Amino acid sequence: MANSQSCKYNVLRNEKYGRYLVANKDLDSGELIFTDIPFVVGPKPDSPPLCLGCYASVENSLCLKCSWPICSSECEKAQSHVGECEVFSTANVRFQNVNDWTASAPQLDCITPLRLLLAKEKDPERWQQELNVMETHNEARQQRPSWAADQANIVDFLVDHCKLGRKFDKELVQRVCGILEINTVEIPSRGGFSIRAVYPRLAIAAHSCVPNIVHTILLSDYQVQVRAAVPIKSGETLHLCYTHALSPTLFRREFLQESKFFNCECPRCADPTELGTHLSTLKCNKCDNGVILSTNPLDNDAPWMCTESNCEFKTSGAAMQKMLAVVQAEADQLDVLEPGPQAIEQREAFLKKYKSVFHPRHSLMLSIKQALGQLYGRVEGYNIDELPDIMLERKVEFCRLVLKTLDTIMPGESRMRGMVLYELHAPIMYMARNEFSAGTLTQEKLKDRLQEPIQYLADAARILMREDPQSPEGITGQIAYHSMEQLKASLDSL
Repeated sequence: MANSQSCKYNVLRNEKYGRYLVANKDLDSGELIFTDIPFVVGPKPDSPPLCLGCYASVENSLCLKCSWPICSSECEKAQSHVGECEVFSTANVRFQNVNDWTASAPQLDCITPLRLLLAKEKDPERWQQELNVMETHNEARQQRPSWAADQANIVDFLVDHCKLGRKFDKELVQRVCGILEINTVEIPSRGGFSIRAVYPRLAIAAHSCVPNIVHTILLSDYQVQVRAAVPIKSGETLHLCYTHALSPTLFRREFLQESKFFNCECPRCADPTELGTHLSTLKCNKCDNGVILSTNPLDNDAPWMCTESNCEFKTSGAAMQKMLAVVQAEADQLDVLEPGPQAIEQREAFLKKYKSVFHPRHSLMLSIKQALGQLYGRVEGYNIDELPDIMLERKVEFCRLVLKTLDTIMPGESRMRGMVLYELHAPIMYMARNEFSAGTLTQEKLKDRLQEPIQYLADAARILMREDPQSPEGITGQIAYHSMEQLKASLDSL
């Protein structure tokens, strides 16, 4: 990772971040900063049985040589599978049959650690330079139940059952488990399942809940492209967001502590209002105007209180966490619904049910509104050309609300922004056309009004066409570009 003239960052080190990246030149929004090839790619923990070549779902289809899940003869020969196939067939260790091929299979937990060990053996120099310096937090990991599970399912399994003790000792295998737990990124795969990968350079980027860089995965070789989301000045730290951007502070900090072993103290986490977005804010039912905020967001146990001075409402951090977990579980149930009328109606019922509990921009409410912004116009009974103006306006309202929040917590050119901009263009276009058809809009005014959806399509296309062309976002980017061209052409013919 030596710096060259084309390198746009430096690697620095401090006590807070360890190693981290800073820009060594001014960067434009959308500018490619670097690409990175994964050191290893493989299944993530708790995956169901999946093809170890392409990561597609598989049932009762095993490799002819090693008898581990493989979907085709082509995948049997996949470079990613050849090494482990040799290990399993030599040791005569077979995949144990399962009753439910859709349930998680702990047997697969050993695959990515084994691949990392084999990659270390194949490229010891890259291992030494890029992987051996990675954090493992082994002392903290030893205090958790997952350590014993890793010891049994991965360490003892690989060293003893697979007879790899001559090559790799148990301490090294646990170290590899730590490297994977702390440093992997969850990525999409060609086969449809989420998998994980270690990107040595991406792993150095520091975390912030308000990131200034974004990354894209190319499915052909799982290369990652890292770009500036906003203009970045020379000397500024490059920040990636390790969590889901729309999560409230309690959930984000819990995730980071559990998975990355640090407590985030970024400005967003430290502000009870989350920089004015109110993603963690509740309404007070004890008084008319008050809202409920944490008295110290950097302490999960801190009490939550009403902001009105004459209101005495107060609750514990533990009670808040419990309530949020219950409502989040209810919201998660909505995500498993098939896209259809029920998916819209149940989400609208959720918003109505919790209207008096949460701030309208609370994370749980906003995530539901984001989903509705996508569903309106896309499901049976709610097709875009059937929606009355009141529903078109509702779609617009939800999309604008998400965009306004992203302006603060994920500024610049992100996948989420691109997808929301694409959803926003359609209702604005249809409302303008409806007014024109009703005779309340002149042709010139129609042309003016349609400039807005054209701009949204242009912005969506620019952002999303950087994504893998086979991904949902990449496909949407192509559609946005062609829709923009068609809309421009129809305007010219008016």
